[in-house]
Parts: sequence; C-alpha cells; structure tokens
Amino acid sequence: MPQENVATARRHFDAFNRAFSEGASDFYEMLDPNVELVPMSALLEGTRYHGHDAVREWFEEMKRDWTSFEVRPEQFRDLADGWVLVLGSWRARGRGSEVLLDFPQAAWLVQYRKGKAVRLQTFTNRQEALEAAGLAG
Repeated sequence: MPQENVATARRHFDAFNRAFSEGASDFYEMLDPNVELVPMSALLEGTRYHGHDAVREWFEEMKRDWTSFEVRPEQFRDLADGWVLVLGSWRARGRGSEVLLDFPQAAWLVQYRKGKAVRLQTFTNRQEALEAAGLAG
C-alpha cells in the first residue's frame, strides 16, 4: 500500500497541473467527497476548504489570480496511515501584473484513503512540513 500512495500522489500532482492548464477533471476525481484542503492562503486568512464544491471554488479563485500555476514535486516520502510528504517547488504568473513567482521550498502533506485524497495541506516552510509529518528532530 505505501508505494501505492506514492504512485497516487504522483498522479494527483500531475492531475493538478493538467486541471490548471487544460481544465482536466481527473484532479477532482482523485479527491474524497469530504476532502479537506488547507492551501497557502490558510496561513493568512485561516481558510480551509471542505468537499468537492469548496475545492472547485478555491481552484477558480486561483485561476482568477494566476495565468499559470505549476506544482513541481521532486521528492515523495511515504509515511504511516496513508500520508505522503511531497517536497518540491511551484511557479506561478500573476494575472494582470504578469509577476513571476518561483517558490523553491514548497512542501505538501497529503493523506490518501482508498486512492483518494482526504486531506491536503500546503506548506511554505519545509521545516514546518517536516514537523507536521512527525519527521523533525
């Protein structure tokens, strides 16, 4: 099962990029109906998204703010209880401003159950992601 979760996470991150750039729907198909999404904006606004409709709302907000947004996962670490820690980077271009942001230290903590993401949290600080994953010493 552990390698299965890592393989699922790889497909899920690819699906996110396709959903943003092409409007593909397989990203949503890989979410549990009761998924909880804790994006970067949660740090500032405290906003969490629950369920497919809320995640779609968040995604549309992202598309309003960014002309492009790409997650670039580099390392996948299988953890206990269906959790996968993903380390990588992301790149985005602002809508209107055309500002290019390239964030080299991104991290995501995702829990999968029966091949579906039940919780996904984005981190802007890898140390905090390691601590949340129980890997910080």
